[in-house]
Amino acid sequence: MSVSQRPFPFTRGAVPNRQRVKNQISAVALLLVWCVSAVAARAGVVSHETKRANGDQHGPTLDRILDTVTESPLNQEGLDQSNVAIDQIVRRANRLIGKTNRERAKENNGSGTNSPLGQVLGQASLTLTDADGYLLKLKELQKAAVATQTGGIEAKEDAREMCKDLSLKYKAIWTDLKNLKVAIKTLPWRQRVLADFMVWKMEPTLISAIQKIRQRTIQVGTALTLEAELDLKAG
Repeated sequence: MSVSQRPFPFTRGAVPNRQRVKNQISAVALLLVWCVSAVAARAGVVSHETKRANGDQHGPTLDRILDTVTESPLNQEGLDQSNVAIDQIVRRANRLIGKTNRERAKENNGSGTNSPLGQVLGQASLTLTDADGYLLKLKELQKAAVATQTGGIEAKEDAREMCKDLSLKYKAIWTDLKNLKVAIKTLPWRQRVLADFMVWKMEPTLISAIQKIRQRTIQVGTALTLEAELDLKAG
């Protein structure tokens, strides 16, 4: 299922200068992509934060980290590697949550009202936080799978509850994305035009990442013979 049938829009009223608009849109685009561990560089965003988020010469790219999360073997070593990669994603995502919250505070400038861009940034932060929650719950499920391989008797029942939580979190992410789409539609046309182009380029990567993580969750659930407990459908 696609996040939308057509690209969704982005960002705020009068534009003080073009570079500021680019930076604001870059921040929101990065958040969208981070929600599902995709790669913002594919969106063609040229910014310091994009380069940082995708790793530098001394670190792995998000592509490689995501592949480690979703393609590691389902044995103890592979599941441990996947969990280490999840921690890497969550650490990077938390930095972006912090940046987004600071941008939101700066945008609203201490006023009691929430500007259109402030609302978008707030929703993006929530979306990213929920995505973090999903990945951390997947990490718990993978730990349970390790425990069952090493003779943990109680891990199976714990994993059953984890599957239910994952199903709820998966729906929450899709709801967040829909709400983000609605918030973005309130933004002025100049920023929406730029955002439409970025999202048009980004959406295939976004959907691919969602499907990869969903499939990984199902694989782990199947290994635990708990696939019936997973209801990973868009909300």
